[in-house]
Amino acid sequence: MNPIKRKEYILDLLNQQGEVSVQDLADTLSVTSETIRRDLSILEKEGEIIKIHGGAMKKKSVSEGSFEQRLELNREEKMTLARYAAGLISEHDTLYIDSCSTTLLFSAQLPAIAFTVFTNSALIADKIASQNPLAKVYVLGGEYSHEFRANLGAKTLHEIDHIYADFAFVGAGGVRDEGILVKSVEEGMIARKMLEKSKQKIILADSSKFGQQGILKIAEIAVIDKIICDDKWQKAHEFREKYPEKVVIVP
Repeated sequence: MNPIKRKEYILDLLNQQGEVSVQDLADTLSVTSETIRRDLSILEKEGEIIKIHGGAMKKKSVSEGSFEQRLELNREEKMTLARYAAGLISEHDTLYIDSCSTTLLFSAQLPAIAFTVFTNSALIADKIASQNPLAKVYVLGGEYSHEFRANLGAKTLHEIDHIYADFAFVGAGGVRDEGILVKSVEEGMIARKMLEKSKQKIILADSSKFGQQGILKIAEIAVIDKIICDDKWQKAHEFREKYPEKVVIVP
């Protein structure tokens, strides 16, 4: 494959996944890692991508675009895992739900039973309250972020410090051997605290997130009870082989 075709392939893959690794590209395209690094350097100079350690991200992947764009990205896969995750809830459970596109879809699938929810997302709170009169829904305070459609910051963290839950359901920007990663420090601090204050720690991550990088680690793999994902991307299956007791792949 010539350099122009390689760069087209890389950009197409970035549009699908948001992030690529040098080694995966080298293996797929049957070229050296150095060749891929040169291609990525050229694409970065052309303003098409952002290079990161071991790979590259498309420009909007730093925040994954607008909230609406994130909601539509891999929507079918997110719905698949959301329906499964909703089945874990029992009557009178207390839940933390963080603010991301996957957890918003998850909130719409929750059963019509009595449970209590604490969330920093007004969208999630409204979705649950409008569908289920039996649910008690609390919105955590904090400084409102339009970008993330959520309350964030010190006040939010302080409130979570005093509330213990049966479950935390949080999203992820990346799932790797070194842990669960996110691409926003502000959102990540909230997700990390929710996990700390919950008995059952559940990660909702569509399969494109496996192998992806982030800027903040919110948890070690060892402390997570379940990582729920779809079956689209091979990296999720490879990760389950390493952590069969952690990863749940929903067909």
